[in-house]
Amino acid sequence: MAMTGNTRRITDRTPLGTLLSIFTSYEVLARFLEVELRQHNATLIRFNVMTTLFKNGGEMTPSEIAESVFREKNTITAVLKSLEAEGVIRRQPSADDRRSIKVVITDKGWDVANRLNPIVQQLSRDILSCIDRERLENLVETMRDLRENLLPRLSHASGNGRHRKEPGEAIGA
Repeated sequence: MAMTGNTRRITDRTPLGTLLSIFTSYEVLARFLEVELRQHNATLIRFNVMTTLFKNGGEMTPSEIAESVFREKNTITAVLKSLEAEGVIRRQPSADDRRSIKVVITDKGWDVANRLNPIVQQLSRDILSCIDRERLENLVETMRDLRENLLPRLSHASGNGRHRKEPGEAIGA
């Protein structure tokens, strides 16, 4: 049990308590980023989409983007429509498969990404400044371990996290 001033905090060290702590920290971080990004006319999902495109050379299919940011394809479609209306991305037929669409960052999109990058880098440093280097490296390793444990399990779930019925599997199993 940790004491802070007159406030009494109880640390739940059970597996569920640990999971809830991780989830709550994520929610606080996501909300903080939403507030900060809003000051730069960005949202977290739009930032995630643009960052994913940026990290992948500026060109991906909508399905690849949805998979990378763990969102439903219809959510990504709405975000892409908005980004396209702003002129930061464009959709074009794939050179490899005319039936497939590629999302491509435009020159304006690269300009926006280059303008936001130093802002987000500084914001990241500020957010993480409360954690010393060794603990931060351990945290990164721990988060990687969680992802590596859970990602294979997601292959059996649909994009919205509901379990897909396998052939021969009883409904509700």
